[in-house]
Amino acid sequence: MAEQTEKITALYERLSRDDLLTGESMSIANQKHMLEKYAKQHGFTNIEHFPDDGVSGTVFSRPELNRLLDLVRQDMVATVLIKDQSRMGRDVLEVGLLKRMFEEHSVRLIATNDNLDTANGFDMMSIIRDVFNEFYVSDTSKKIRAVKRAKSEAGDMKIGRPPFGYLRDPEDDQKFVVDEDAAAIVREIFTRIIAGDGISKIAADLNRRKIDTSITRWNRRQGCDIGEDPHRWSGQQVQQIAQNRTYLGERILQKYTTVSYKNHDRVIRPPEEWCVFPGHHEPLVSVEVFETVQRLRSVRRKFTKTGDLGVLNGLMVCDTCWDNLRIVNNVKANHAMYLCRNYANSVCAGTGHECTRHSINRQTIEQLVLEELRRVTEFARRDKAKFVAAIRSEKDKAHEKALKAKTTQLAKDEKRIAELDAIINRIYEDHVAGKLSDERFDKMLAAYESEQSALTVEAEALRSEITAEKERADGIEKFLKLCETYTDFTELTADIARTFIEKIVVHEAVKAPGHRYKRESQQIDIHFTFIGEVPKE
Repeated sequence: MAEQTEKITALYERLSRDDLLTGESMSIANQKHMLEKYAKQHGFTNIEHFPDDGVSGTVFSRPELNRLLDLVRQDMVATVLIKDQSRMGRDVLEVGLLKRMFEEHSVRLIATNDNLDTANGFDMMSIIRDVFNEFYVSDTSKKIRAVKRAKSEAGDMKIGRPPFGYLRDPEDDQKFVVDEDAAAIVREIFTRIIAGDGISKIAADLNRRKIDTSITRWNRRQGCDIGEDPHRWSGQQVQQIAQNRTYLGERILQKYTTVSYKNHDRVIRPPEEWCVFPGHHEPLVSVEVFETVQRLRSVRRKFTKTGDLGVLNGLMVCDTCWDNLRIVNNVKANHAMYLCRNYANSVCAGTGHECTRHSINRQTIEQLVLEELRRVTEFARRDKAKFVAAIRSEKDKAHEKALKAKTTQLAKDEKRIAELDAIINRIYEDHVAGKLSDERFDKMLAAYESEQSALTVEAEALRSEITAEKERADGIEKFLKLCETYTDFTELTADIARTFIEKIVVHEAVKAPGHRYKRESQQIDIHFTFIGEVPKE
């Protein structure tokens, strides 16, 4: 019979959602009944229950467990009863720390189904059971991930809340349909980013216009409370829309995962591990618009003191230091120019010039870009075949020939890598069978593994080069689509410039002999989106 004190007998019960799915455990009510029965049979009184329902065994910040531990620290607990050790948790280290705390505060721990009673002294099997309990949750996690991966690859995962701009299809809950009002806002966001508006500015304007956010629209449809501030847009919300490939008509699964079964923090997988299903629903923006926005989001644009961004601001770079050119306005003289930022900053700081001016009159460069833009787009529309041939210059043809050789070499490398796998397996078998001495085996293995490692590195490099060339070929078609979409070039606007121009490389001007300021010439390299520089006809 157990000796009674004023301290309590704590009956701790835990049931996780995974336990319910697998049938691994019993309900909280059944655990309570079992522990109460055990306590009564063994003379334990002053009973108090501590039930944690729906909490994983890998989580150790649980409401009732925390309450129990507070009482343990106050030396108000004499005994803790649990059904089995897994109820305390499924992490060897954390459970070990709990046991140590119980020991330090003279708390007796009894796991009824595991025949564990710390009053009987050290129990080696207790540690082994803790290891198996953690192994169970680790193995279950792997199986669940494998099942989710298989379902994702088959496109058989349930669709959650649709992204802003879409509704769940009432006829097929695996599809999206366009929510026209929200879709107009999505298209507006992409258009404004191309036009040069910043993320924060767009968010502020949506707030001012009292546009419902994604969660607000969802809550309205579900009949839920929309909160006190249903129109609170943030820069992060706008940015998430601008980066979301769902608006290309793609359904993306397996984009996120967790660090481990112990750490449930969500992280983004590498893109090559995503399960992507193109054409899953109607796109809201074109591929060309989406990729333009991604490119422009990586370019910072700075306002001048007068609030002027400049049509080409963020697109122009210095050919020497590769820093951006910034716009400088002289309001009194009604004159503006683009100037190497590295040079301008060193002048302002009073330090030695780290670069040269690389300056060019704003009106001059904008007119030059407009004329070149008209020439190139008109060329592309007038004679598509000739335009494509011009882009694919003799240099490109030579590159294409070399690319074919690399494709052939890649096939050879992959074949040899597979052969080496088979050879390595055979020499392992021969070594085990005693046909190869240790010395001979080690020498052959090192040689084959070295060759295989070098081939693997080479094959990866070849794959990257082949992928880059394919993307370049796709780029020509994307540029031609842009030319078909935009036909009016009466003036150069920020959205047109940022759509068609990737970068403008400005070289230092060549001064006329005997003149300090008069320019004889200045080289400007205009690189168009997707295709780079375009030669003259």
